[in-house]
Amino acid sequence: MANYAFINGQVITVDQSDRICQAVLVEGQHIKAVGTSAEITALVNDSVEVIDLQGRTLMPGFIDAHNHLTHQGAAFATVDFGYPAVSSIADLRDAVGHAAENCTPGQWIRGWGMNYEKFSDGRIPTRWDLDDISSDNPVCIVHVSGHNVLVNSVALALAGVDDNTPDPAGGMFVRDEQGRITGYVYDSAQQLVIPTSVNVGHHGPDIGYDLPLEELVDDIDRACKAYLKVGITSIVDPQVTTREMPGYMEARKQNKLTIKTTCMYLSNHQDAINELGITDHIGNDLLSIGPMKYYCDGALIGGTALFYADEPQGEQGCKCNKSAGRGYTYWPDIEAFKEALIDTHRRGMQFGVHTQGDMAMDIVLDAIEEAHRRFPRSDTRHRIEHCHGPSREQVARIKRLGVIPVTQPGQLNETGDDLTHIYGERRAKRFCPLRDMLDEGIPAVVSTDAFVQSYKPFDAISAAVNRRSLTGRDMGQDQRISVLEAIRAYTWNAAYSVYHETRKGSVEVGKLADLVVIDADFLSVPLDEISRQQVLMTLSSGEIVYRK
Repeated sequence: MANYAFINGQVITVDQSDRICQAVLVEGQHIKAVGTSAEITALVNDSVEVIDLQGRTLMPGFIDAHNHLTHQGAAFATVDFGYPAVSSIADLRDAVGHAAENCTPGQWIRGWGMNYEKFSDGRIPTRWDLDDISSDNPVCIVHVSGHNVLVNSVALALAGVDDNTPDPAGGMFVRDEQGRITGYVYDSAQQLVIPTSVNVGHHGPDIGYDLPLEELVDDIDRACKAYLKVGITSIVDPQVTTREMPGYMEARKQNKLTIKTTCMYLSNHQDAINELGITDHIGNDLLSIGPMKYYCDGALIGGTALFYADEPQGEQGCKCNKSAGRGYTYWPDIEAFKEALIDTHRRGMQFGVHTQGDMAMDIVLDAIEEAHRRFPRSDTRHRIEHCHGPSREQVARIKRLGVIPVTQPGQLNETGDDLTHIYGERRAKRFCPLRDMLDEGIPAVVSTDAFVQSYKPFDAISAAVNRRSLTGRDMGQDQRISVLEAIRAYTWNAAYSVYHETRKGSVEVGKLADLVVIDADFLSVPLDEISRQQVLMTLSSGEIVYRK
């Protein structure tokens, strides 16, 4: 393995003092020294390749602590239904029709990223919009949130779903005025209409198709290559089941898993994990099992996140309001859900909970508080995945309980206009309150939730720093954070969220040389140009794995 000396750069260390240095020496897999160019040059010998950064920025590799890598890899290879390519039902029909022309009868037409909230038609698309152009092929189009899908009549027939099929716990079928199922499906009902190899029940949405192992490996390989090009060296996959894990294992065997991956097993596997006696993280730097993953409520876009019904909500979105609030929980029995979290805590395990709305936030925080009361533990680092709708009081409570919010500010940019329309301006401007979190001293994390949002780190950093929607709408300027704060949230804080901060997340002696070189003096880049920056080089464990 080669050794490298990077000199004459702007080294953002993300160490405890937030030092900005000039140079770094990499020896084997690890960082050997950090300092001035003169200090590092003095350590150079014939075994070291010297790389002159010429004023460019070197920083820790990005750690995306909430990233659906296998699904993103699949999205790269299927039909793109994302906005603005598809911005109306007519566009949707064109995309499906084109795919049908290139499919054999019976072959599934799959695609990702549909955002009907941005459609000019002003309504949710139905199976009847697709049936005449896909009569020989089942169709499944995944909503941008990942929590809803649109299927055609062929897919419903294959699944044995008809108008008499009841809504499952934690999900629902959209029905028309005559009670007919329209083909638009929310949350846990997704698994009733698409072929899946895992029955997750009320434990979360499932959009994972029953695929051949080699296709899963190809998805992983495809995503890893794309991630290295944008400086991502590690991810946490927040929903791994018996479907995804064999893919990761085989990809590792074939040397196609090149992103360090921590897997969060979905809670439908909790009994098996308990039976195996696993009570802590296991694995190695390349592939490991980390926190258990739970779902509390639904998605912001789509309107299934659980909020208190204390202010108006737009007509757009899911009509699933309950008497206690709006939205719903996946678990039909809230007390059973809380007890499951408490039991995971009791066993010594870390968990992360998908939690969006303020009402869901209280459910989860109540459970964590009760877990600590019954079974006191220190340094638990339980995570709240997304954590976009907490009140100021709930943020203070998150701090007191030592909970780590794993946020995705990219949603403010990509769907900010839709969030404002659905939830109102006041509430939308408070989504993802990173400023409040950091001011409380909470090690909040910035991540992407790819495939749901852009997997590119600069897009997420730009959203956290600028808080503007695609149309320039103010998405809460008082919650903006600085570029350095966003970098820390994307590196050291992300590593901390899964107990990896002693191994990576900063440019410090002894840590893994997971590094990225940005083709600019990043701290001098105008804020409105952050998302346009390019990665020049990516190192993983001291090896150059991408070079532009």
